Amino acid sequence: MKSFVVLVLLLAFTSLQATEISPEKRQEINRLLKLTNMENIMSQMLDQIIGGFKTQIPDIPADYWETFKKNVDVHEFMEAMVPLYDKYYTLEDLKAVNAFYETPSGQKILKTMPQLLQESMKLGQEWGARIGQKAILEIEQKQRDKKKEPKA
Repeated sequence: MKSFVVLVLLLAFTSLQATEISPEKRQEINRLLKLTNMENIMSQMLDQIIGGFKTQIPDIPADYWETFKKNVDVHEFMEAMVPLYDKYYTLEDLKAVNAFYETPSGQKILKTMPQLLQESMKLGQEWGARIGQKAILEIEQKQRDKKKEPKA
């Protein structure tokens, strides 16, 4: 949660810097944001953030969070992302990615990406737990072995 807040502040700062983006490049960035359904993704992230706040601060009335959500402008965040896309991608990159995302394969990737990310995060958590447990067992064994060593 803290890292997301830092990201939002960083993006807001980045958007304050004067950058000149050509109309054609801006159009391609907007096209990419639309193709990737970024507005919906940002709305879902906002719901998750508010859900986290509700858990952390349970005394706040539910109607506050409803009003809060209505007053948050997701487009503001999307607009703050534009300079990042400008920074990392050329016009040609954006055109190529957009062309791909408009193909059936590109649409399939966009459609399945949320599920893929969700499942890979679960897989990563399980893997991390396994290797963490392995590390703990190895450390405990080394400590036991050290206690058995004769003192010099």
